[in-house]
Amino acid sequence: MALVETFSGIRGEYEKELTEEIIKRYGYSFFLYLKENVGDGRKLKIVIGRDSRPSSLLVKNFLLEVLDCEIIDVGMLGTPLIENAVRDFGCDGGVIITASHNEPGDNGFKFLDKNGEILDSSSMEFLINKKNEIRIDDFKVSLDNQSVRDSKNEAVNYYKEFVKKIIGEGVFGKNKILVDPNGGSGIISKEIFEDYNINAEYINMNEGEFVRLVEPTLKSMSYLVEKIKKGLFDFAIGFDCDADRVEIILKNGELVSGNHVLAIITDYILSKSPKGSSVVCNDATSYNVKEIVEKNKGNFVEVEVGETNVINKMQELKSPIGGEGSNGGIIIPPSTCRDGILTTIYLLKILNERGKSLIEILKEIPEYFYFKEKIKLKDDFSNIRDKLIKYYKEKEFIISLSGGETGGIKVINNGDGSWVWFRQSKTEDKILRIISDSKDEKVAVNLLNEAKSVFDSI
Repeated sequence: MALVETFSGIRGEYEKELTEEIIKRYGYSFFLYLKENVGDGRKLKIVIGRDSRPSSLLVKNFLLEVLDCEIIDVGMLGTPLIENAVRDFGCDGGVIITASHNEPGDNGFKFLDKNGEILDSSSMEFLINKKNEIRIDDFKVSLDNQSVRDSKNEAVNYYKEFVKKIIGEGVFGKNKILVDPNGGSGIISKEIFEDYNINAEYINMNEGEFVRLVEPTLKSMSYLVEKIKKGLFDFAIGFDCDADRVEIILKNGELVSGNHVLAIITDYILSKSPKGSSVVCNDATSYNVKEIVEKNKGNFVEVEVGETNVINKMQELKSPIGGEGSNGGIIIPPSTCRDGILTTIYLLKILNERGKSLIEILKEIPEYFYFKEKIKLKDDFSNIRDKLIKYYKEKEFIISLSGGETGGIKVINNGDGSWVWFRQSKTEDKILRIISDSKDEKVAVNLLNEAKSVFDSI
């Protein structure tokens, strides 16, 4: 893959695209960005955390060669814990070394501001441009002001307190679950779940030992079905490498859609929120979430795909919950990211309070049929974008655009509200994502097939 440089972060194959020089260029560019934005001349303080990829320690060591500041090293932890650490340690920013759901040979960065949030688009644009401008000699810096402090235990304790502020105290052990971190940052979930007496068993808990594909999908997690049946578990959960995403698989082999999990938690939170509360979701989220929001007399607000887009709009509207149903990402303020650990605890809290199984509660969620496809692009999406828009305009579909020329296209059937969505991935090179959504399975299938056919004909 080519080095992916987007506002969501930086990713590439370690040593091929993500070289020592590129790592140092980005590290030093981030250091300059913080110096310029803090602006008071004091010593900077930065959190660094990583996932469990074999290259993550090496990447960290290269970064330390160009960061002349105080370093709070929180070690191998999930993205939610690292973001929280930036806030609780009072840091100026942070770096998460991860390629999220990409396979172990890849690595990358998520850069954070002082609030623990992923940098906004203008800040990331500065970093990308600065990385290209600086000379090699520029980042051969003295480290006279550098200090490194190992602070993993403190970061974990801070996160535990953070979760308790959102969830409260409780014992959520009625449902028995199987937890599969797959050797990734989700390993820490065991320590956090134990605070709530969650009835869980854990597999694949050795750091950096990946027994399945990093991205938790129906295919990669299918081996858990027999374990669920034998162990009499209610369901199993699987994390990606940095634990911001969690996927759930049932004993019947079905993967629970992230849209359904978002709908369940949204229904619960809105039932306890003022009428008229806004729920912010990306525009690839199923309308089953929209239906739940409207049932609770709330406002369903759509933004372009991207965690930072959802969070910014949530903060503007003071939303009690938001997320990206398309990737299982649920954001519960004051959290500033998708959080697989918090999502799991919140879901178990709901099941515990309602005295129902997950399968029973899923039956209460409006049924929508939601299909996803990835297609390899031969050309840049911008070259076919206008042709797609023209095709669906002629069919009198409603056209909804997000994110400018590089954003998504959502085409909505004016009759029944079914839709199909197109967007070039900003985390995977030359990949087009297509999603269809409808209350009618046949309509959803036909929309997806038509979308692929139109794409092939352009």
